[in-house]
Amino acid sequence: MLYPGAVAEPPKLDGSDAVPPGLHYQIRDVLRRLPVKGEPPDPLILERLGRVIADGEGWLGAEPALADVGLWMLGAQHDVELRRRGCAWLAMFPTADVMQRVAAVALDAGTPAPVREAAIATLGDRRLGGKHRATLWSADAIHVADEALVRLADAATAAGALASERLPHALRGVQGDAIAAVFARAPGLWGEAIECFSTAPLARVLFVSVDDIPPQHRPRVLRVIAATLGEEAVPLLAARAANAPLDMRLEMLFLAVALGGEAHLPRLEEEVRALKFKELLRERARWHLANKGVVPTVRGLRTARTTATIPAGERAERCGRAADDLAALAKFERYPEAYVYAMWAAMVRASGDPVRARELVAAHPESQHRVRELYLADLAKRGRVRQLTAAAQTLAAADLGALQLAIWGRPIAALELAATARHHTPELACARALACYRAGRADLFERILAEDLPPSELVDDEALRPFPGPHETWLAENAKEAVAVAALVRGGRAVVELAQAAPHDAEPDTPSLEPLAAVTRRLGRGLPGSTVYLAGTFERLDKRAIAAAVEKAGARVVAGPFPGTDYYVHGDHCLVQTIAQLERQGARRLRSGELEGI
Repeated sequence: MLYPGAVAEPPKLDGSDAVPPGLHYQIRDVLRRLPVKGEPPDPLILERLGRVIADGEGWLGAEPALADVGLWMLGAQHDVELRRRGCAWLAMFPTADVMQRVAAVALDAGTPAPVREAAIATLGDRRLGGKHRATLWSADAIHVADEALVRLADAATAAGALASERLPHALRGVQGDAIAAVFARAPGLWGEAIECFSTAPLARVLFVSVDDIPPQHRPRVLRVIAATLGEEAVPLLAARAANAPLDMRLEMLFLAVALGGEAHLPRLEEEVRALKFKELLRERARWHLANKGVVPTVRGLRTARTTATIPAGERAERCGRAADDLAALAKFERYPEAYVYAMWAAMVRASGDPVRARELVAAHPESQHRVRELYLADLAKRGRVRQLTAAAQTLAAADLGALQLAIWGRPIAALELAATARHHTPELACARALACYRAGRADLFERILAEDLPPSELVDDEALRPFPGPHETWLAENAKEAVAVAALVRGGRAVVELAQAAPHDAEPDTPSLEPLAAVTRRLGRGLPGSTVYLAGTFERLDKRAIAAAVEKAGARVVAGPFPGTDYYVHGDHCLVQTIAQLERQGARRLRSGELEGI
């Protein structure tokens, strides 16, 4: 059975100025390879679809018509795995109509469990994450999604058991009297769902029933009780602390200090004076005294859970405040729940603040990958060359790190780092060009911009266009975050204008000219010692003669388009996707006259 209005064939896509041309091509290419009669999709095609969703998350939501693609994938005629990805796709389009369709799937008892779980996750996903900045949940969409989630929660409460792993997490972003009434009927069942939203009546029930909640959820529940009831909770917390285990007792006493002030310090001091980390605990108490009435993790998570419901113009400021809230207590102890760091990182990214990224990484080094662009920018701006180089290698971001070093006045270190990059990206080309200019090699700067630009993004199956192609031109005009692409599209002057003065206390540049010599060798296009791939089919061209010419020139032929291949020879026919892969890996096409037989 199809959803109302569904069709067997995937929707036809027209070009859109709201989405980059290369992304439109990827969507069309994947859609034409998906099955339409319910058979299981090829795993490789599902993987490609997953990449399209991941790569396109920041853009797809800008074109409302693309919701039809997700609605088509959600149709009951499709395989379970395709329907699951349809739910993920529709999370980028939180309109009332879309949520009605997703809710129908989630509430249908005949829906396969994996699809229902994915639908529940979509209904509860009020975070912006990496979605397009125009993404905004309307009041109608929130009402539709909340109504469905409350119905599911009510059924679970009546049954006395959770049949869904995703439902508790989806409910963390839901607020209001209806869900509070459901939680109040069975607090012990919903400990995992209670995080940052509550009503006063629910908070009172939770406090009385806190022993029924699984131990791992109690600290979180206590915090939301305190944040909801305010000073009303102080005598309750102080009275209950006496018989609580140490970790819970400390949390209750800290909350009593946060809400009730200095009067509750002596009781807390009695508990901490014999503990190993008493000074850190005392510092936390001083923070609470200076910020009376604030339960920072609850306040921060309330924003983090609902970022996509906040108007775009207000997000950066509010997310910055939420990042500060989530950072507040991390100065004194690590969060036991790792997901809090993920939420903190999302707030840092939404704020766009490199200093906040530094604070997150200092508290939780494992979060580097979540804020890598901001973190590398902060290190470069402060002249931390060695630390940036190590971080860029760890994060597989040599191109991004090299560009930041070039911008902030360390050109030789930038070229040294660029030599380790695995892909020929716009950031890498821009880094090399700017670094050569700042190192006094304007000749190399001009040659890079003329001869060694990155490959353009594919926009069709016909050919790989010279840089900049339609995709890059679109990014230069529409994506302010595509700094390197825009500079390369606009030319040498725009690249040079990226340069900033190095900070006065920056670490010295790399004391070697070898990185410049490596760029010279690359631009020299020498064959001795290099590797060559013969790409495609050879009918008119003599493949054996070309292979012999490669050996004669001191190079060697490799059997596939492997990373690290220096050059390729384009056969009479070759898939444009293969050529794009080779050039993204840094391989360059051998031109007529550089090798016998071509």
